[in-house]
Amino acid sequence: MKEHNKSQTVKANILLAHGSKDPRWRKSFETLLEKIENNSPKKIFRLCYLELCRPSLSETVNNLKDNNSKISTIIIHPIFLSAGVHFNEDIQTMVYDLQSIYPHLKFKINDVVGNNSIVSEAIIKVVTS
Repeated sequence: MKEHNKSQTVKANILLAHGSKDPRWRKSFETLLEKIENNSPKKIFRLCYLELCRPSLSETVNNLKDNNSKISTIIIHPIFLSAGVHFNEDIQTMVYDLQSIYPHLKFKINDVVGNNSIVSEAIIKVVTS
């Protein structure tokens, strides 16, 4: 027999890019977000920035929780080519701080996209064609 009252886990995905003072820089990430949303319309995706522009990670998490109380898991996708200080320290600290504000939320930080073999293969194809 199926349980009908079982709480459904709602996941939100956050694309986390570095950030820039130049608003033109953000356009490629906004376009990427739009394509991702079109590809997976039933999932929740947001875009935020580590520094230099808004929204920040904390602003994005706050907004998600204010507008969807059923979110239980937040998956952070760092849109970085390599894992340096920002990934290994800054993002970890930000998520630790958010976890203390939202102890009922589960936060998951995925590896930087640059470590994914699909991304590496795409870069190889672009630079060798």
